[in-house]
Amino acid sequence: MTRDEWLNLGEKLFGKDVMQWKFKCPYCGHIATVADYKKAVAPSSAAGFSCVGRWMPVCKEAFDDKDKRKIPCNYAGGGLIQINPVDVDGTKVFEFGV
Repeated sequence: MTRDEWLNLGEKLFGKDVMQWKFKCPYCGHIATVADYKKAVAPSSAAGFSCVGRWMPVCKEAFDDKDKRKIPCNYAGGGLIQINPVDVDGTKVFEFGV
């Protein structure tokens, strides 16, 4: 998918206010808005690339199947195991959280 196609899809799903766009972590399934990433003081490049849990005081370890808490994990999109499912001009990102 091209960047323009991805941006058009995001706008179609969530409107023009990018802060309200939602992304679903491919590991833990947590859905976070761009505003949630900003509130967690995550870098702007993290939204839709790594789970918001990485910047929260409490999160669970990604790939720890024993931790059944319903909280975000610390999955990093650029880490060793890359499971981001959507390709936008060669960059793998999260799917939108609809």
